[in-house]
Amino acid sequence: MRITSGLLTGHVLQRTASGASVTVRGESTTPGAVKATITAGRKALKGWSDKVVGKSAKGVFSATLNSIPTGGPYTVTLTLGERRVVVQQVFVGDLWLMAGQSNMEGVGNLADAPKPHPLVRNFNMDHRWSQARDPLHHLNESPDVVHNGGAQQALADREPAKRGRVKGTGVGVYFGIAMHRRTGVPQGLIATAHGGTSMDQWDQAKRTLGGGSLYGSMLSSLADVGQPIAGVLWYQGCSDTGPDTAPLFTERMKKLVAAVRADQHQPKLPWIQVQIARVVGQSGGEREWNSIQEQQRLLSTVIPHLDTVAAIDLELDDLIHISGKAYATLGERMALAASRLALGEERAVPAIQVASVKEVIDHPYGAALEVTFSNVVGELRSAGLPLGFTLVDREHQKHDVIYKTTLDGNRAILELVNQDRSDLRVMYGWGKAPACNITDGRNLAVPVFGPLAPSNRAPVSQWLRTWDVSAIRAGEEVAKMPQPTTRNMGVLKRRSWTSQFIDNHATWQHTSGHVAFLSSITLTEAMELELRTGYDGPFRLWVDSTEVVTDLNGTNPAIADIVRKPLKLAKGTHKVTVLMALNGGRAWGFFLRFARLKVPAAVIEAGTVVVPVPLG
Repeated sequence: MRITSGLLTGHVLQRTASGASVTVRGESTTPGAVKATITAGRKALKGWSDKVVGKSAKGVFSATLNSIPTGGPYTVTLTLGERRVVVQQVFVGDLWLMAGQSNMEGVGNLADAPKPHPLVRNFNMDHRWSQARDPLHHLNESPDVVHNGGAQQALADREPAKRGRVKGTGVGVYFGIAMHRRTGVPQGLIATAHGGTSMDQWDQAKRTLGGGSLYGSMLSSLADVGQPIAGVLWYQGCSDTGPDTAPLFTERMKKLVAAVRADQHQPKLPWIQVQIARVVGQSGGEREWNSIQEQQRLLSTVIPHLDTVAAIDLELDDLIHISGKAYATLGERMALAASRLALGEERAVPAIQVASVKEVIDHPYGAALEVTFSNVVGELRSAGLPLGFTLVDREHQKHDVIYKTTLDGNRAILELVNQDRSDLRVMYGWGKAPACNITDGRNLAVPVFGPLAPSNRAPVSQWLRTWDVSAIRAGEEVAKMPQPTTRNMGVLKRRSWTSQFIDNHATWQHTSGHVAFLSSITLTEAMELELRTGYDGPFRLWVDSTEVVTDLNGTNPAIADIVRKPLKLAKGTHKVTVLMALNGGRAWGFFLRFARLKVPAAVIEAGTVVVPVPLG
C-alpha cells in the first residue's frame, strides 16, 4: 500500500468552516475498504478511529477524509486489511502561496532570520514539507528547469548548501508567525518565488511549458499541495520598470490574478501584494519606477479582493533587498492585510490611501497644500521630521519647494515656497531611493503615490514683475487719494524685479510716504479670474478703473496669495494699478498674480490653459 498523491509527511491542509478535506490516492494490490485513523499524540480524534473513507480495486485506492478538525500535528493511518501506511506531522490551518521575485524569495541577512515556529511549515521547492526556516527558497532543489536550468541539487548536498548561505531571510516565516499569533492555527507556506523575474516570465500563457515556466512550476507546486489556499503573497515589479514594460503592468497583473484564481477555482482568492520599495545607486528611470508603484497602489480599485502593502520606509540589506530585520515589519503588515481579506476580520482597516490633495486657500503662512488620507488608524506619525513629500513637474523632475511638513491626524500640511508654476504635482516617495518615514498607529506606511494635482488648484499667470513706479511722495493717508495715473503721479520709472516679491525695502526703510505702481495684463480671450495678492502695508489695487482691493491695515509680513478677489475680464489689455503707503518705512512691497477659474480638468491636465500675460 503506497500513497501517490494527496498527503505528504508534514502536510498542511487548508481549514474551512467544516474542517479540512483531502483525497488520498495510491497503489494497493489488496481490494477492499480503506479505513483511516487520525491521532493527536496517542489519542484518536473523535470519530476518527478506523473510519471507512474509501476503497481499493484493480491495484489502486482512493480515500477522501472530510471534516478534519483544525490543529495538529496529527498522525494519519490508512489501513487496508492487514496493510497500512502512516503519514506523520499532518496539520490543518491556513495555506499561503509565496510568489514573485527576489524580495519574496528573500535575500535579507540570515543573521537576522527569525527563530522557526513548530506550527509554521514550508512546502519547499523540492515539493517536500518541513518546518519553515529561512531561507525558504532554494532554487537548486526544484525539479523544474525554469529555476535551475535542469541542474537539480542532489538530496545529500542540500542541507550543507543551506548552511553555507549568508543571505536568505525573507518575509515568509515572519508572516507565518504573525498569522499564527493572530489565529492560533498552523500556517503553511508554499515557496515558488524566483529573483529577478518579470511579468512576462510569470505569463499564464506559458503554463503549457510546465516546469519550463514560472507559472507552470507554480501550478505544479499547487497541484502537489492539492488544497485550496487562503491567499497569495506577491512581491514583484522591479523587473518591469522599463519604458516599454511599465505601461503594461496593470493589465498583466489583472490577467495574472484572474488566471491564478481560475486555476485554483477560487474566484475571490485574496491577493496581498507589496508595493516595490527602494533601489539605491541607480539613476535614471525614476518615472517608470514610480509608475509601477502608483499602479500597484491603485490595483485594489480594479482588482477585487486585493490589497497593497507599502514597504518604502523599510531598511535594506543591499541596494534593493529588504533587510532581514525589516522583514519582521513587512510580515506584520502583510498579516494585517491577510486577516482582513482572507479571514474576514471586520475590524481590520485596509491600507492607507490618498483621499484628496488640495490647496489650502486660507493658510496663514502662504502657499500650502493639504494631503488627506483615508484608512488612517490613530494618526499619522514619523520618527523625527516627516520625510517623503515633494513636488514634480510634467517631466517628472522634482522641485524642492516644500520647506515644512506638518502631520495632523490623517492630514499632511505641506508649506511651500511661492511658485510661478501651477503644473507642479504632489508625490510621496519620488525617485528610486527616497527617504520616507510616515506611518499610522498600526505602523502601516504611507504608500508611494503620485504625481497628483491638487483638485482645487487653478492655473496661474506669471507674477507681475514689471511696473512703472512713481517716486516716493509725501503723505500716507492713501484712503483719500484718487486712483494713480500717469497724469497725477508725476514721473514714472519702469522697473523689473527678478523675484516674485516686489521688494522695495532698500529704498523704503526709515521713510514715510506713498508710491504708485502701474502695470498691465493681456487676455487673448474673455476669462473668469481670481486676483491673488499679498502685501505688508496700507494697500489699494485697481483693475482698469475698478477698485478691487482696499486694505488700510496691511502689515508685515507680506504673504503671497493670501488675499483673493474674483473678477471677470474681457479679451484685451487691462491696466493694473497699486497705491501703497510705506507705513513709516515698515512696508517692503507686495506679490501679485492672477489665477484662471472654471477651467475643465482635461484642459488643465493637457497643459493647454491660456492665462493672463503680464507686462514685460
